[in-house]
Amino acid sequence: MKDPTSLSEKSLSDSLAPAKINWFRGQLSIWGQKNLRNFPWRQTHEPYAILVAEFLLQRTDAAKVVPIYTNFLARYPTLPDLAGANVEEIGKLLQSLGLFFRAERLHQCAQIVLQEYRGKIPESEKELLELPGIGRYIARSICANAFGQPLAIVTKRISEKFYRLVCCSFLPPQPPNFGGRMS
Repeated sequence: MKDPTSLSEKSLSDSLAPAKINWFRGQLSIWGQKNLRNFPWRQTHEPYAILVAEFLLQRTDAAKVVPIYTNFLARYPTLPDLAGANVEEIGKLLQSLGLFFRAERLHQCAQIVLQEYRGKIPESEKELLELPGIGRYIARSICANAFGQPLAIVTKRISEKFYRLVCCSFLPPQPPNFGGRMS
């Protein structure tokens, strides 16, 4: 029996039946129709607006981000506006969200996109990952939501559901008995 923690992304996808993957996609879609909340960043395909939303959403409740996101885009409606802004001013606007590094990284990111990409947010995950403050989740979110690319955006919650659905078939039905309590 394979240890599920040793499965690579490739070997895991190779071991899944297409029917199981399609079923999982369907279940996520049904769940999403019932549970997804309506946020302004879900109503746009504008790369800059999605980039801003993803930066603001880091480690922050989405409902708390809505008014700040709206004010932010009103104050800095374009990437050049943000790149030319004062980082302390950006920090003040984002202060209620905490994490000042967000303001610094978002500002740096805007300046780099303006200088190195002629103001156009990159469309590839690889290029996005080179920008400050952008990890795999944000890069894939921008690629999928702004550019329509079929990339998986996997949250912790989705990852846990997927693991239970798929990997549990690799696990023994009963947890091992260690002969007493484990501290």
